[in-house]
Amino acid sequence: MNRKKQQAIKSAESVAALRAAAYKEKDKNLRCSDDLASCFLNTPYRLLTSIRPHKLLKKILHKMSPGSYHFAITRTKHFDEILKKEALNGIEQLVILGAGYDTRAIRFQDLLKSVDVYEVDFYATQENKQKILHKKVKDIPENIHFIPVDFNKDSFEAALEFHGFETDKKTLFLWEGVSYYLPEAVVRHILRFVSSCKNGSSIVFDYALEKFVKGDYSTFGGEEIAKWLKKIQEPFLFGLEPTQTTTFLTECNLTLCSDLSPEELEQKYLKTQSGEIAGKTLGHVHMAHAIV
Repeated sequence: MNRKKQQAIKSAESVAALRAAAYKEKDKNLRCSDDLASCFLNTPYRLLTSIRPHKLLKKILHKMSPGSYHFAITRTKHFDEILKKEALNGIEQLVILGAGYDTRAIRFQDLLKSVDVYEVDFYATQENKQKILHKKVKDIPENIHFIPVDFNKDSFEAALEFHGFETDKKTLFLWEGVSYYLPEAVVRHILRFVSSCKNGSSIVFDYALEKFVKGDYSTFGGEEIAKWLKKIQEPFLFGLEPTQTTTFLTECNLTLCSDLSPEELEQKYLKTQSGEIAGKTLGHVHMAHAIV
């Protein structure tokens, strides 16, 4: 397996590890509902997430990468919230771009019974995911379509259409942890494809601040993320400043619904049962939701 494929699997595992840790959160306001995340962990990550008490685990995660644990909570909760809302609003298709070890198609299968779900990602990650799911999940919903794609090389829209995707159906796109690794031209291409879908379709995605991409790592957790990116040789290529987001999306024929800053995400998703903010999320990432 080449380095790129290995890194894709490692990246998916690291994200799953944070979700697995968040599933064990003692405070129900912070707890994530991903009860399947731990299924995808290799031995080191299983040992890490089994550390007790949970307070000690959080301290270790904070030391390793300040903000990443709380970022996983905010992103998981935000994407889950929009998925539930859009499912109730009658989406006909769900596309998960760069799905990794995302488990929403299974966790929300009751909401998605009449929705065609398309998971798009590297072949190596998908192959590994399907092997694990067949071992761990008794009944995998039949409406899930696994589509192998390299966003930098392949026509993901052609692959989608080959598997039955239709642009004249109301669709929600989830694009988690991907945009910043792609060139701007590819980001624009993907967003314009979303805009070709039926009115009412939408996309939720996270994006890095342009200043971080250009080397300003002064935001919370920025230095550690920059070191990690250098280590894995996967630099961020794309970023926006919040003042640019509306215009950028308009150029892609989309309308911005929301663009949450780290501070807004903390206020919305990191309040404990006692009303305190549990901690800080990564300071260089926003989460946007845009509609056709």
